[in-house]
Amino acid sequence: MLQRIDSRGSHLATSTVPSGIAVPTELAAGSIVRVPFGAIAADFEPVEARSKRGHATYELVVCNDTSRPLATFAYAVEGSGMRDQITWNAIVVPPFSAIAIDIDVAIPKSRRMPRVVAELFTDEAQLTLDAPPFPQAPGVPRRIALAAAAALALALGGGAFAQAHARVVALGAPDSVRAGVPFSVAYAFSHATTGHYVVETPDGLQVRRGALGEGSGAFTVALPPATISSGYDVRVSANGRFGDDERTTHVLATPSTPVPAATPVVKLPTRAPLGPLVLAHDTVHAGESIVVDYHPSDDPGLVRLIDSVGTVRAEAMLNKRGESIVVAPLVDADQDFRIVATAERGNGHEEASAPVTILRAVAPMAPPSAPGAVGAMAATGVVAPRTLAAVAVDRAQVVGRPVVVRIDRYERDLHIALMGSSAGELTGVDVAPGEASITLVPPALLGGAKYEIVATYTSGLGQETLIRPIAFRAP
Repeated sequence: MLQRIDSRGSHLATSTVPSGIAVPTELAAGSIVRVPFGAIAADFEPVEARSKRGHATYELVVCNDTSRPLATFAYAVEGSGMRDQITWNAIVVPPFSAIAIDIDVAIPKSRRMPRVVAELFTDEAQLTLDAPPFPQAPGVPRRIALAAAAALALALGGGAFAQAHARVVALGAPDSVRAGVPFSVAYAFSHATTGHYVVETPDGLQVRRGALGEGSGAFTVALPPATISSGYDVRVSANGRFGDDERTTHVLATPSTPVPAATPVVKLPTRAPLGPLVLAHDTVHAGESIVVDYHPSDDPGLVRLIDSVGTVRAEAMLNKRGESIVVAPLVDADQDFRIVATAERGNGHEEASAPVTILRAVAPMAPPSAPGAVGAMAATGVVAPRTLAAVAVDRAQVVGRPVVVRIDRYERDLHIALMGSSAGELTGVDVAPGEASITLVPPALLGGAKYEIVATYTSGLGQETLIRPIAFRAP
Protein backbone atom coordinates (compact mmCIF):
# COMPACT_ATOMS: atom_id res chain seq x y z
CA MET A 1 0.00 0.00 0.00
CA LEU A 2 1.34 3.44 -0.97
CA GLN A 3 1.69 5.86 1.91
CA ARG A 4 0.31 9.35 1.79
CA ILE A 5 2.63 12.11 0.38
CA ASP A 6 2.15 15.85 0.38
CA SER A 7 1.80 18.16 -2.59
CA ARG A 8 5.39 19.32 -2.30
CA GLY A 9 6.61 15.99 -3.74
CA SER A 10 8.05 14.19 -0.71
CA HIS A 11 9.64 10.73 -0.96
CA LEU A 12 7.46 7.73 -1.95
CA ALA A 13 7.73 4.32 -0.26
CA THR A 14 5.86 1.34 -1.67
CA SER A 15 6.02 -2.41 -1.40
CA THR A 16 7.22 -2.69 -5.01
CA VAL A 17 9.30 0.48 -5.53
CA PRO A 18 12.70 0.24 -3.72
CA SER A 19 13.21 2.75 -0.95
CA GLY A 20 15.86 5.41 -1.46
CA ILE A 21 14.75 6.41 -4.98
CA ALA A 22 14.16 10.11 -5.09
CA VAL A 23 11.14 11.48 -6.88
CA PRO A 24 12.45 12.97 -10.17
CA THR A 25 11.56 16.33 -11.52
CA GLU A 26 7.88 16.42 -12.39
CA LEU A 27 7.13 16.62 -16.09
CA ALA A 28 4.05 17.87 -17.82
CA ALA A 29 1.54 15.37 -19.13
CA GLY A 30 2.48 13.98 -22.50
CA SER A 31 6.23 13.22 -22.19
CA ILE A 32 8.78 11.10 -24.06
CA VAL A 33 11.91 9.53 -22.57
CA ARG A 34 14.59 7.95 -24.72
CA VAL A 35 16.89 5.29 -23.23
CA PRO A 36 19.70 3.22 -24.82
CA PHE A 37 17.33 0.33 -25.57
CA GLY A 38 14.36 2.31 -26.96
CA ALA A 39 11.88 5.06 -26.11
CA ILE A 40 8.95 5.48 -23.66
CA ALA A 41 6.00 7.86 -24.15
CA ALA A 42 3.11 8.59 -21.79
CA ASP A 43 0.08 10.87 -21.57
CA PHE A 44 -2.08 11.42 -18.47
CA GLU A 45 -5.31 13.43 -18.97
CA PRO A 46 -8.73 13.82 -17.26
CA VAL A 47 -11.57 12.32 -19.27
CA GLU A 48 -14.88 13.11 -17.59
CA ALA A 49 -16.52 13.76 -14.24
CA ARG A 50 -19.03 11.33 -12.93
CA SER A 51 -20.57 13.47 -10.22
CA LYS A 52 -23.41 11.09 -9.68
CA ARG A 53 -20.99 8.39 -8.64
CA GLY A 54 -18.66 10.78 -6.89
CA HIS A 55 -15.63 9.86 -9.04
CA ALA A 56 -13.45 11.60 -11.63
CA THR A 57 -11.96 9.53 -14.45
CA TYR A 58 -8.44 9.97 -15.84
CA GLU A 59 -6.95 8.14 -18.82
CA LEU A 60 -3.31 6.97 -18.79
CA VAL A 61 -1.75 6.11 -22.18
CA VAL A 62 1.70 4.41 -22.10
CA CYS A 63 3.74 3.38 -25.17
CA ASN A 64 6.70 1.06 -24.37
CA ASP A 65 8.91 0.93 -27.47
CA THR A 66 11.81 -0.77 -25.66
CA SER A 67 12.98 -4.36 -25.35
CA ARG A 68 12.29 -4.48 -21.60
CA PRO A 69 9.09 -4.44 -19.49
CA LEU A 70 7.89 -1.21 -17.91
CA ALA A 71 6.33 -0.82 -14.41
CA THR A 72 3.63 1.85 -14.03
CA PHE A 73 2.02 3.19 -10.85
CA ALA A 74 -0.96 5.60 -10.72
CA TYR A 75 -2.35 7.09 -7.51
CA ALA A 76 -3.98 10.20 -6.01
CA VAL A 77 -2.33 12.41 -3.35
CA GLU A 78 -4.70 14.21 -0.94
CA GLY A 79 -4.04 17.44 0.85
CA SER A 80 -2.14 17.56 4.13
CA GLY A 81 -5.28 17.85 6.19
CA MET A 82 -6.82 14.60 4.95
CA ARG A 83 -6.08 11.25 6.55
CA ASP A 84 -7.88 8.73 4.43
CA GLN A 85 -5.62 6.30 2.51
CA ILE A 86 -5.76 6.55 -1.22
CA THR A 87 -5.80 3.42 -3.36
CA TRP A 88 -3.27 3.06 -6.21
CA ASN A 89 -2.88 1.00 -9.36
CA ALA A 90 0.16 -1.02 -10.57
CA ILE A 91 0.42 -1.99 -14.24
CA VAL A 92 3.21 -3.82 -16.16
CA VAL A 93 3.58 -2.85 -19.80
CA PRO A 94 5.33 -5.59 -21.87
CA PRO A 95 8.13 -4.74 -24.35
CA PHE A 96 7.06 -3.17 -27.65
CA SER A 97 3.44 -2.67 -26.57
CA ALA A 98 1.02 0.11 -25.55
CA ILE A 99 -1.83 0.44 -23.04
CA ALA A 100 -4.67 2.92 -22.42
CA ILE A 101 -6.45 2.53 -19.05
CA ASP A 102 -8.91 4.53 -16.97
CA ILE A 103 -8.05 5.66 -13.43
CA ASP A 104 -11.01 6.51 -11.16
CA VAL A 105 -10.35 9.02 -8.36
CA ALA A 106 -12.90 9.85 -5.66
CA ILE A 107 -14.07 13.48 -5.72
CA PRO A 108 -13.78 15.06 -2.25
CA LYS A 109 -16.84 16.71 -0.75
CA SER A 110 -15.00 20.01 -0.90
CA ARG A 111 -14.88 19.52 -4.66
CA ARG A 112 -11.15 20.27 -4.52
CA MET A 113 -9.52 17.55 -6.60
CA PRO A 114 -6.44 15.79 -5.21
CA ARG A 115 -3.14 15.61 -7.05
CA VAL A 116 -3.21 12.61 -9.46
CA VAL A 117 0.22 11.16 -10.29
CA ALA A 118 1.51 8.40 -12.61
CA GLU A 119 5.04 7.01 -12.30
CA LEU A 120 6.90 4.85 -14.87
CA PHE A 121 9.99 2.80 -13.95
CA THR A 122 12.61 1.03 -16.13
CA ASP A 123 16.11 -0.27 -15.40
CA GLU A 124 17.71 3.05 -16.33
CA ALA A 125 14.99 5.71 -16.15
CA GLN A 126 12.01 6.97 -14.09
CA LEU A 127 9.22 9.22 -15.38
CA THR A 128 6.64 11.00 -13.18
CA LEU A 129 3.50 12.56 -14.70
CA ASP A 130 1.02 14.88 -12.98
CA ALA A 131 -2.43 14.95 -14.51
CA PRO A 132 -3.65 18.51 -15.30
CA PRO A 133 -6.37 20.01 -13.05
CA PHE A 134 -9.71 18.43 -13.47
CA PRO A 135 -12.20 20.90 -15.16
CA GLN A 136 -15.26 21.97 -13.19
CA ALA A 137 -17.38 21.51 -16.30
CA PRO A 138 -19.22 18.23 -16.73
CA GLY A 139 -16.15 16.77 -18.40
CA VAL A 140 -13.91 16.58 -21.35
CA PRO A 141 -15.21 14.48 -24.23
CA ARG A 142 -13.49 11.14 -24.35
CA ARG A 143 -12.75 11.53 -28.02
CA ILE A 144 -10.47 14.48 -27.19
CA ALA A 145 -8.42 12.24 -24.89
CA LEU A 146 -8.23 9.55 -27.55
CA ALA A 147 -7.08 12.14 -30.08
CA ALA A 148 -4.35 13.22 -27.68
CA ALA A 149 -3.26 9.60 -27.28
CA ALA A 150 -3.12 9.20 -31.06
CA ALA A 151 -1.05 12.38 -31.40
CA LEU A 152 1.33 11.11 -28.72
CA ALA A 153 1.72 7.80 -30.60
CA LEU A 154 2.53 9.68 -33.80
CA ALA A 155 5.13 11.78 -31.94
CA LEU A 156 6.83 8.57 -30.87
CA GLY A 157 7.05 7.49 -34.49
CA GLY A 158 4.52 4.72 -34.28
CA GLY A 159 5.82 3.30 -30.97
CA ALA A 160 2.30 2.61 -29.81
CA PHE A 161 1.99 0.10 -32.61
CA ALA A 162 5.34 -1.57 -31.97
CA GLN A 163 3.60 -4.82 -31.24
CA ALA A 164 2.39 -4.83 -34.87
CA HIS A 165 5.79 -4.05 -36.44
CA ALA A 166 7.03 -6.86 -38.72
CA ARG A 167 10.24 -8.47 -37.45
CA VAL A 168 12.65 -11.25 -38.41
CA VAL A 169 12.84 -12.96 -35.04
CA ALA A 170 15.35 -15.69 -35.97
CA LEU A 171 17.54 -16.77 -38.88
CA GLY A 172 19.68 -19.91 -38.82
CA ALA A 173 22.03 -21.34 -41.45
CA PRO A 174 25.24 -23.44 -41.35
CA ASP A 175 28.54 -21.54 -41.26
CA SER A 176 29.95 -23.50 -44.22
CA VAL A 177 28.49 -25.79 -46.88
CA ARG A 178 29.74 -27.61 -49.97
CA ALA A 179 29.10 -25.68 -53.17
CA GLY A 180 26.34 -27.22 -55.28
CA VAL A 181 24.93 -29.28 -52.38
CA PRO A 182 21.48 -28.16 -51.06
CA PHE A 183 21.22 -27.03 -47.43
CA SER A 184 18.40 -25.72 -45.20
CA VAL A 185 17.91 -22.22 -43.77
CA ALA A 186 15.44 -21.75 -40.87
CA TYR A 187 13.61 -18.48 -40.18
CA ALA A 188 10.88 -17.03 -37.93
CA PHE A 189 8.75 -13.91 -38.56
CA SER A 190 6.63 -11.83 -36.19
CA HIS A 191 3.65 -9.77 -37.43
CA ALA A 192 4.69 -10.25 -41.06
CA THR A 193 2.26 -10.45 -43.95
CA THR A 194 4.84 -11.47 -46.58
CA GLY A 195 8.53 -12.37 -46.72
CA HIS A 196 11.30 -13.27 -49.13
CA TYR A 197 14.97 -14.31 -49.21
CA VAL A 198 17.93 -13.30 -51.36
CA VAL A 199 21.35 -15.00 -51.72
CA GLU A 200 24.07 -12.75 -53.11
CA THR A 201 27.83 -12.40 -53.36
CA PRO A 202 29.66 -9.79 -51.23
CA ASP A 203 29.72 -7.43 -54.24
CA GLY A 204 25.91 -7.54 -54.55
CA LEU A 205 25.40 -10.09 -57.33
CA GLN A 206 22.19 -12.09 -56.68
CA VAL A 207 22.47 -15.83 -57.24
CA ARG A 208 19.24 -17.08 -55.61
CA ARG A 209 15.92 -15.54 -54.41
CA GLY A 210 12.45 -16.69 -53.41
CA ALA A 211 9.26 -15.94 -51.45
CA LEU A 212 8.58 -17.05 -47.85
CA GLY A 213 5.52 -17.61 -45.69
CA GLU A 214 4.35 -15.15 -43.06
CA GLY A 215 5.09 -17.26 -39.98
CA SER A 216 8.14 -19.48 -39.52
CA GLY A 217 9.68 -22.36 -41.38
CA ALA A 218 12.67 -23.31 -43.51
CA PHE A 219 13.71 -23.17 -47.14
CA THR A 220 16.30 -25.15 -49.10
CA VAL A 221 18.89 -23.53 -51.33
CA ALA A 222 22.10 -24.62 -53.10
CA LEU A 223 25.06 -22.33 -53.80
CA PRO A 224 26.67 -22.34 -57.28
CA PRO A 225 29.37 -25.02 -57.84
CA ALA A 226 32.91 -23.68 -57.56
CA THR A 227 36.50 -24.88 -57.51
CA ILE A 228 37.57 -22.41 -54.80
CA SER A 229 35.97 -21.30 -51.53
CA SER A 230 33.55 -18.36 -51.79
CA GLY A 231 31.41 -16.40 -49.34
CA TYR A 232 27.70 -15.58 -49.77
CA ASP A 233 25.19 -13.45 -47.82
CA VAL A 234 21.75 -14.97 -47.11
CA ARG A 235 19.30 -12.10 -46.39
CA VAL A 236 15.75 -12.69 -45.17
CA SER A 237 13.17 -9.85 -45.17
CA ALA A 238 9.79 -9.58 -43.38
CA ASN A 239 7.08 -7.16 -44.60
CA GLY A 240 4.13 -5.93 -42.51
CA ARG A 241 1.53 -3.17 -42.36
CA PHE A 242 3.61 -0.99 -40.05
CA GLY A 243 7.10 -1.54 -41.42
CA ASP A 244 9.69 -4.00 -42.70
CA ASP A 245 12.62 -5.83 -41.11
CA GLU A 246 15.50 -7.95 -42.42
CA ARG A 247 18.36 -10.06 -41.10
CA THR A 248 21.49 -11.38 -42.86
CA THR A 249 23.81 -14.32 -42.21
CA HIS A 250 27.05 -15.28 -43.98
CA VAL A 251 27.70 -18.75 -45.45
CA LEU A 252 31.03 -20.07 -46.77
CA ALA A 253 30.84 -22.38 -49.81
CA THR A 254 33.77 -24.82 -50.05
CA PRO A 255 34.86 -26.41 -53.36
CA SER A 256 32.54 -29.11 -54.66
CA THR A 257 33.91 -32.60 -55.35
CA PRO A 258 31.02 -34.56 -56.84
CA VAL A 259 31.43 -38.36 -57.01
CA PRO A 260 29.13 -40.30 -59.39
CA ALA A 261 26.90 -42.58 -57.39
CA ALA A 262 27.31 -45.41 -59.89
CA THR A 263 31.11 -45.39 -59.70
CA PRO A 264 32.21 -48.52 -57.85
CA VAL A 265 34.85 -48.25 -55.17
CA VAL A 266 37.95 -50.09 -56.35
CA LYS A 267 40.09 -51.54 -53.60
CA LEU A 268 43.74 -51.73 -54.53
CA PRO A 269 45.38 -55.10 -53.92
CA THR A 270 47.65 -55.39 -50.93
CA ARG A 271 51.32 -55.79 -51.79
CA ALA A 272 52.79 -59.21 -51.17
CA PRO A 273 55.37 -59.32 -48.37
CA LEU A 274 59.02 -59.45 -49.36
CA GLY A 275 59.88 -62.58 -47.40
CA PRO A 276 60.40 -65.19 -46.28
CA LEU A 277 63.81 -65.49 -47.92
CA VAL A 278 64.70 -68.86 -49.44
CA LEU A 279 68.36 -69.81 -49.98
CA ALA A 280 69.43 -72.38 -52.55
CA HIS A 281 71.95 -73.57 -49.94
CA ASP A 282 72.16 -72.46 -46.34
CA THR A 283 75.81 -73.62 -46.18
CA VAL A 284 78.35 -72.55 -48.84
CA HIS A 285 82.11 -72.39 -49.17
CA ALA A 286 84.03 -69.14 -49.33
CA GLY A 287 83.97 -67.70 -52.83
CA GLU A 288 80.79 -69.53 -53.86
CA SER A 289 77.58 -67.85 -54.93
CA ILE A 290 74.67 -67.51 -52.50
CA VAL A 291 71.36 -67.56 -54.41
CA VAL A 292 68.55 -65.73 -52.56
CA ASP A 293 64.89 -66.12 -53.59
CA TYR A 294 62.10 -63.72 -52.45
CA HIS A 295 58.74 -62.41 -53.66
CA PRO A 296 59.18 -60.34 -56.86
CA SER A 297 59.05 -56.63 -56.10
CA ASP A 298 59.05 -53.35 -58.04
CA ASP A 299 60.21 -51.48 -54.95
CA PRO A 300 63.88 -50.46 -54.70
CA GLY A 301 65.98 -52.36 -52.21
CA LEU A 302 69.08 -54.42 -51.49
CA VAL A 303 70.13 -57.92 -50.48
CA ARG A 304 73.09 -57.77 -48.08
CA LEU A 305 75.43 -60.37 -46.57
CA ILE A 306 76.26 -59.28 -43.01
CA ASP A 307 78.82 -60.91 -40.67
CA SER A 308 78.53 -61.43 -36.92
CA VAL A 309 79.79 -57.95 -36.04
CA GLY A 310 77.40 -56.15 -38.42
CA THR A 311 79.78 -55.51 -41.33
CA VAL A 312 78.29 -55.73 -44.81
CA ARG A 313 80.54 -58.16 -46.72
CA ALA A 314 78.59 -58.32 -50.01
CA GLU A 315 75.37 -56.94 -51.50
CA ALA A 316 73.12 -57.04 -54.58
CA MET A 317 69.97 -55.17 -55.66
CA LEU A 318 66.40 -56.46 -55.58
CA ASN A 319 64.88 -57.26 -58.97
CA LYS A 320 61.55 -58.18 -60.53
CA ARG A 321 62.63 -61.80 -60.98
CA GLY A 322 62.62 -62.34 -57.22
CA GLU A 323 66.21 -63.70 -57.20
CA SER A 324 69.54 -62.08 -56.32
CA ILE A 325 73.07 -63.50 -56.02
CA VAL A 326 75.82 -62.49 -53.58
CA VAL A 327 79.31 -64.04 -53.35
CA ALA A 328 80.53 -65.56 -50.10
CA PRO A 329 83.77 -63.87 -48.93
CA LEU A 330 86.97 -65.68 -48.06
CA VAL A 331 87.13 -66.66 -44.40
CA ASP A 332 89.94 -68.33 -42.44
CA ALA A 333 87.42 -70.25 -40.32
CA ASP A 334 83.82 -71.37 -40.67
CA GLN A 335 81.48 -68.46 -39.80
CA ASP A 336 77.75 -67.72 -39.50
CA PHE A 337 76.40 -64.84 -41.58
CA ARG A 338 72.96 -63.28 -42.23
CA ILE A 339 71.27 -62.55 -45.54
CA VAL A 340 69.13 -59.41 -45.06
CA ALA A 341 66.76 -58.10 -47.78
CA THR A 342 65.19 -54.61 -47.44
CA ALA A 343 62.61 -52.90 -49.68
CA GLU A 344 61.65 -49.18 -49.56
CA ARG A 345 57.86 -48.76 -49.50
CA GLY A 346 56.53 -45.22 -49.24
CA ASN A 347 57.81 -43.58 -46.08
CA GLY A 348 58.83 -46.90 -44.53
CA HIS A 349 60.60 -50.09 -45.44
CA GLU A 350 60.17 -53.85 -45.16
CA GLU A 351 62.90 -56.26 -44.08
CA ALA A 352 63.38 -60.03 -44.20
CA SER A 353 66.39 -62.15 -43.21
CA ALA A 354 67.75 -65.69 -43.27
CA PRO A 355 70.90 -67.32 -41.79
CA VAL A 356 73.74 -68.75 -43.88
CA THR A 357 77.01 -70.50 -42.96
CA ILE A 358 80.20 -69.86 -44.92
CA LEU A 359 82.93 -72.56 -44.73
CA ARG A 360 86.65 -71.89 -44.96
CA ALA A 361 88.01 -72.38 -48.48
CA VAL A 362 90.53 -75.15 -49.16
CA ALA A 363 93.23 -74.24 -51.75
CA PRO A 364 93.15 -76.81 -54.61
CA MET A 365 96.12 -78.00 -56.64
CA ALA A 366 97.00 -75.66 -59.50
CA PRO A 367 95.59 -77.16 -62.75
CA PRO A 368 98.18 -78.10 -65.37
CA SER A 369 96.37 -76.02 -67.98
CA ALA A 370 96.75 -72.86 -65.97
CA PRO A 371 100.05 -71.39 -67.15
CA GLY A 372 100.80 -67.73 -66.68
CA ALA A 373 99.00 -66.17 -63.79
CA VAL A 374 98.24 -69.36 -61.87
CA GLY A 375 101.75 -70.62 -62.49
CA ALA A 376 103.15 -67.35 -61.18
CA MET A 377 101.01 -67.63 -58.06
CA ALA A 378 102.15 -71.23 -57.59
CA ALA A 379 105.76 -70.12 -57.91
CA THR A 380 105.28 -67.84 -54.93
CA GLY A 381 103.65 -70.60 -52.98
CA VAL A 382 100.39 -68.60 -52.77
CA VAL A 383 97.43 -70.09 -54.67
CA ALA A 384 93.77 -68.94 -54.30
CA PRO A 385 90.77 -71.07 -55.26
CA ARG A 386 88.85 -70.04 -58.39
CA THR A 387 85.58 -68.28 -57.57
CA LEU A 388 82.76 -66.40 -59.29
CA ALA A 389 84.05 -63.13 -57.88
CA ALA A 390 86.07 -60.67 -59.93
CA VAL A 391 89.34 -61.29 -58.05
CA ALA A 392 90.87 -63.95 -55.82
CA VAL A 393 93.77 -63.86 -53.38
CA ASP A 394 95.08 -66.27 -50.79
CA ARG A 395 94.41 -65.49 -47.16
CA ALA A 396 97.95 -66.30 -45.97
CA GLN A 397 100.86 -64.22 -47.29
CA VAL A 398 104.61 -64.17 -46.53
CA VAL A 399 106.48 -61.10 -45.32
CA GLY A 400 108.91 -59.82 -47.94
CA ARG A 401 107.11 -61.42 -50.88
CA PRO A 402 104.75 -59.68 -53.32
CA VAL A 403 101.00 -60.28 -53.12
CA VAL A 404 99.59 -61.89 -56.26
CA VAL A 405 95.92 -61.17 -57.03
CA ARG A 406 94.25 -63.27 -59.73
CA ILE A 407 91.72 -61.64 -62.05
CA ASP A 408 88.90 -64.13 -62.51
CA ARG A 409 86.56 -61.67 -64.27
CA TYR A 410 87.40 -58.28 -65.62
CA GLU A 411 85.09 -55.43 -64.58
CA ARG A 412 85.00 -51.87 -65.86
CA ASP A 413 87.26 -49.42 -63.96
CA LEU A 414 88.72 -52.29 -61.89
CA HIS A 415 91.20 -51.08 -59.28
CA ILE A 416 92.96 -53.33 -56.74
CA ALA A 417 94.65 -51.91 -53.65
CA LEU A 418 96.39 -53.11 -50.48
CA MET A 419 94.83 -51.41 -47.45
CA GLY A 420 96.21 -51.23 -43.93
CA SER A 421 94.19 -51.39 -40.74
CA SER A 422 95.08 -47.86 -39.60
CA ALA A 423 96.17 -46.16 -42.82
CA GLY A 424 94.77 -45.61 -46.27
CA GLU A 425 95.83 -47.28 -49.46
CA LEU A 426 99.37 -48.62 -49.18
CA THR A 427 99.71 -49.56 -52.84
CA GLY A 428 97.32 -50.05 -55.72
CA VAL A 429 97.06 -50.95 -59.40
CA ASP A 430 94.49 -50.18 -62.12
CA VAL A 431 93.73 -53.42 -63.99
CA ALA A 432 93.69 -53.36 -67.78
CA PRO A 433 91.38 -55.61 -69.83
CA GLY A 434 92.92 -59.04 -70.53
CA GLU A 435 95.21 -59.11 -67.49
CA ALA A 436 95.09 -62.46 -65.71
CA SER A 437 96.75 -61.28 -62.50
CA ILE A 438 98.45 -58.31 -60.90
CA THR A 439 101.22 -58.12 -58.32
CA LEU A 440 101.23 -55.75 -55.35
CA VAL A 441 104.54 -55.05 -53.59
CA PRO A 442 103.81 -54.16 -49.97
CA PRO A 443 106.07 -51.90 -47.93
CA ALA A 444 108.05 -53.25 -45.00
CA LEU A 445 105.55 -54.99 -42.79
CA LEU A 446 105.61 -56.48 -39.34
CA GLY A 447 104.94 -60.17 -39.18
CA GLY A 448 101.44 -61.12 -38.16
CA ALA A 449 99.84 -57.77 -39.10
CA LYS A 450 96.39 -57.95 -40.82
CA TYR A 451 95.63 -56.19 -44.09
CA GLU A 452 92.97 -56.25 -46.83
CA ILE A 453 92.91 -56.48 -50.60
CA VAL A 454 90.15 -54.12 -51.80
CA ALA A 455 88.86 -54.34 -55.37
CA THR A 456 86.54 -51.60 -56.67
CA TYR A 457 84.81 -51.45 -60.05
CA THR A 458 81.81 -49.85 -61.78
CA SER A 459 78.56 -51.82 -61.85
CA GLY A 460 75.60 -50.22 -63.60
CA LEU A 461 75.13 -46.72 -62.18
CA GLY A 462 77.00 -47.47 -58.97
CA GLN A 463 80.27 -48.89 -57.70
CA GLU A 464 80.93 -52.34 -56.26
CA THR A 465 83.56 -53.14 -53.64
CA LEU A 466 85.11 -56.52 -52.82
CA ILE A 467 87.15 -56.92 -49.64
CA ARG A 468 89.51 -59.83 -49.09
CA PRO A 469 91.36 -59.95 -45.74
CA ILE A 470 94.97 -61.24 -45.78
CA ALA A 471 97.55 -61.86 -43.07
CA PHE A 472 101.36 -61.84 -43.30
CA ARG A 473 103.57 -64.40 -41.58
CA ALA A 474 107.30 -64.68 -41.20
CA PRO A 475 109.10 -66.74 -43.85
